[in-house]
Order: sequence, then C-alpha cells, then structure tokens
Amino acid sequence: MKVVLVLFLLLGGFSGQALAENRGESAMDCLIVSDGAEQPSGVEIVFTNQCDEQIFMLWCGELQFSERRCGDGPNGGFYTQSDNLQANASNEIRIKAGTSYHYAACYGGISFGNSGEYTDNPDGGFVCLPTGSYKQDSEENGQ
Repeated sequence: MKVVLVLFLLLGGFSGQALAENRGESAMDCLIVSDGAEQPSGVEIVFTNQCDEQIFMLWCGELQFSERRCGDGPNGGFYTQSDNLQANASNEIRIKAGTSYHYAACYGGISFGNSGEYTDNPDGGFVCLPTGSYKQDSEENGQ
C-alpha cells in the first residue's frame, strides 16, 4: 500500500509539473542562450530560463544526437525537439560545430510531441497556444 501511495504521489507531482497550463504567450524573453564547452563533435549550447515560472522550449538544427533537421518536426512542423524548463533552470544541447540552430519558447509546459501547446510555421515562426483554464478563458472571451 505504501509503495502504491508513493508512486501515485510521484507521478501526480511529475505530471503536474510537466503539464503546467500555458497562457498562450511567448517566453523568449525568459531564455538566455550561451555557448558552453567545445566538444569533439560539436558545441554545447546552454538554454537558461531566467523567469520565476516554468516555460517550455522548442529547438532544431544539426544536433549531435538527432538526424532530424529543422522542418522535420511533429505534424509537419519546424521544430524537432522540445523540453520543459523549470524556473531558473538550464538545459544543455549539443549541435555540430559550425552549424546553425533555431529555438522558441512559451510559458507553461509541453507534453511529448506537439499536442496543442503551440503551432509552428515552415519559416520557424511560432504561436504559443493557451491550454487548460487559459484556453477556456480565451474561448469564453471570443478570442
């Protein structure tokens, strides 16, 4: 019984963090992007969320550990990778040296793939979509 309760609490806490509601706003002003250490096969890029709330980030490029490139994203989208970033946390990715990458960010959280948290265009433009009570509020206000 204790094991089941602990698992329930852990899973409940994780899913609540990972799926924080999105208010439908860009969080690009929250991201600090910097080059980290040089690696033999690429450059480490560090994304830091400088805001006091969770955001999610999207990115693509010639990544060290992925064959997908910008434009190969879910549902025909531009961005191929995504991750949640807690308040004041960092995420490191590796890109091939001398290549480019693109990124975007929205307030809230993202689930695996793109299941309605954002839309992205072939040119890399993106729109953050409201979820949960934010979506309900925007629908009630005719937006």
